Amino acid sequence: MLNSLKAISFGVITILILGLVNQLVIIMSAVGFNSLVKYAPGFAPWTQTFTYILAAAGFFIVMVSGGLVTTMAALKHAYAKAVIASILGSSISLYLSLKDEIFTPIAFFFVLFGVIASIIGCWGWKKYQKNTIKQDVEM
Repeated sequence: MLNSLKAISFGVITILILGLVNQLVIIMSAVGFNSLVKYAPGFAPWTQTFTYILAAAGFFIVMVSGGLVTTMAALKHAYAKAVIASILGSSISLYLSLKDEIFTPIAFFFVLFGVIASIIGCWGWKKYQKNTIKQDVEM
């Protein structure tokens, strides 16, 4: 029980901290892109696309990292703990950003994408561990 709470807590904290770093990177990049648009107006139609692609890539990295950290701390049932951590982490992020707005289909996609990315991080750690064990046995 204590290990489960520890693993989930590590995952949620990782998601929240890296999520804040991701938001900072997005803001700084958007400001830089807007400065570029002032000097090269041909890039203006790509502003929103650039922001969404950067945000999606950053969110994917954040959620994969959250799943990875959760799996590293979990002794058993790593996938379930990674899913719980990703749901909690993305839900807390959504709650803080939406405030009084309703839960939209895009917000549901945000949580679902986060769960899938977290599972990918969990799978990656499990695969890495299997390869490491194989290499240790062969030596």
